[in-house]
Amino acid sequence: MVVDAQKLLESKVILSKLSNGVNPIDDSPIFEESFLNHPKIVRTLFYLNDYITKQIEQKTLLPRKPTKFIITEEQLANVVLPSGKIGINEFAKAVNRVIDPQVSKKITGHMINKKLKELGILSEMVDEEGKVNTITNENSEGYGIENEKRTFNGREYEKVVYNDVGKEFLLNNFIGWMSENE
Repeated sequence: MVVDAQKLLESKVILSKLSNGVNPIDDSPIFEESFLNHPKIVRTLFYLNDYITKQIEQKTLLPRKPTKFIITEEQLANVVLPSGKIGINEFAKAVNRVIDPQVSKKITGHMINKKLKELGILSEMVDEEGKVNTITNENSEGYGIENEKRTFNGREYEKVVYNDVGKEFLLNNFIGWMSENE
């Protein structure tokens, strides 16, 4: 069961007020005659408040999935890219190896390609089967991005690859692109 930490903290505040005889809605004192002042109820509220506090302190809550891409300078310096020409997914995997998945969402080749298309550095082509493919254009070569013939399952295709210039271009710019997408 996933627990929403924010809701748990809000509940803790309400329980704390109730157990101390305070109306959580308007912070007025709870009347002596109220069932909320009965010792059995007060003890239960204190118990629940303590239980929530322990759960928060023990960090037994399941963490939320990060929604932003975050990478430190130290992590960036530890990115080890494969030698030779690489595809965008290989670049993304190398970056994802150094980030903290508890703090940052993972980066994908699709995310980077989308930005490169917006910048006019890459383009799209629809093949005869109606499938959209990422391709290079007249701007790509200047950024170290090339096509390379590959074969997969007996089918030949053009793969977009990044040479050393392209890998350096990606390393120097992808952080800014990812923060723009948030």
